[in-house]
Amino acid sequence: MKKKIKELEKANEELRSLEETYRLSFEQVSDVIFMLDTDLRILNMSPSVEKNLGYHPLEFIGKPFAKIKNVMDPGCYATASAKLASILEGKTVDPSDYIIFTKDGTRRSIETNATPVVKNGKLFCIVCIVRDITRRRQAEEHLFYERNFSQTVVESQPGLFFVIDEQGKLLRWNDNLEIMTGYSAGEIRETPAVDLLPENYRKESLQRIQEIIRRGEISMETEMIFKNGVRKTFRFHAKRLSYEGRLCIVGTGMDVTDQKRTENDLKRFAENLQDANIALRVLMQQRNEDQKDTEEKLQANVNDLILPALKKLKQANLEDRHKNQLQILEHHLREIVSPFMKNLHAAHADLTPREIQILDLIKKGKNNKEIAVLLAASLKTVETHRNHIRKKLNLVNARVNLRSYLLSMS
Repeated sequence: MKKKIKELEKANEELRSLEETYRLSFEQVSDVIFMLDTDLRILNMSPSVEKNLGYHPLEFIGKPFAKIKNVMDPGCYATASAKLASILEGKTVDPSDYIIFTKDGTRRSIETNATPVVKNGKLFCIVCIVRDITRRRQAEEHLFYERNFSQTVVESQPGLFFVIDEQGKLLRWNDNLEIMTGYSAGEIRETPAVDLLPENYRKESLQRIQEIIRRGEISMETEMIFKNGVRKTFRFHAKRLSYEGRLCIVGTGMDVTDQKRTENDLKRFAENLQDANIALRVLMQQRNEDQKDTEEKLQANVNDLILPALKKLKQANLEDRHKNQLQILEHHLREIVSPFMKNLHAAHADLTPREIQILDLIKKGKNNKEIAVLLAASLKTVETHRNHIRKKLNLVNARVNLRSYLLSMS
């Protein structure tokens, strides 16, 4: 009997120890734990509910589960009630995520695991463990938004975007790669990146991949062959990066086929223009030589043929009026082949023949009256011509003597 009493005392002590351990665990646990009876009445609630939600356990203990409706999102409460009903029917339910509100109205995300407790073959109670997953959910949402943002940035690229490993296997790409090349996602996944290039570029491209791994960054131009056989020139820029725990290469590619075609057309145009300029310079040089030859012949003809004839006429018995006319004619012939007249014509091609006559007489020192007599014109006419001449020579309102100006041009 004494032995049995000792064994019973020992068992009671162990039971008290287990109860104390359970109580301490129940009070210190960070998750919220509560129990429901088969009538869905709350039997107990861990003190952690005050730390997590701001409510005292006594606000729930002894109350029906419907009490939780006041702190739970309506849609979530309906889901939770349905799952509890399934447990009462003997079914097993998976953990669920819900939205609840703390006493101060703060929104929280929780994960709830409801487990039935069976005693003597019958449902005794339901133990619910509630874990605050607000931070985890925020992190997941942030990660989702970041991935969505990254994907949007990738898809908004006007050209190609790709990630390849050291062996040149495509790991990730944007839709443009499928649209431009005509290959499906499955075909691209099974095709090494260098196989999208002409055969004569593949060996060099594999070397460039290793060069990017060593140097960290590179730019290059190469052709790509699309599924329909069309070739396009792309300008690629690639960088080394760590992707999914391994060393990879991220890059972009822009179709520069039209740009290269335009550059080549401009280059050919420039070459043709250069050839045309050379030909034009040759023609201009030949023209200048021909003009010089013509001027030399004209001067020789005037000196050898016309001036000797005029000299004989001057020796004839002529009136003074006719001699003056011959003298003017001789002077004009000499001026035709002189540098002064050529320069004057080149600089002022808009001068009339009469104005050129008057200019020549002014240069010789003739005044308006003398010019009028020699040209058989009125004095007013000569003065009008002089004004026109000054205007064409840009000497209006300029304090410059016309004869001095003409002599400076000689």
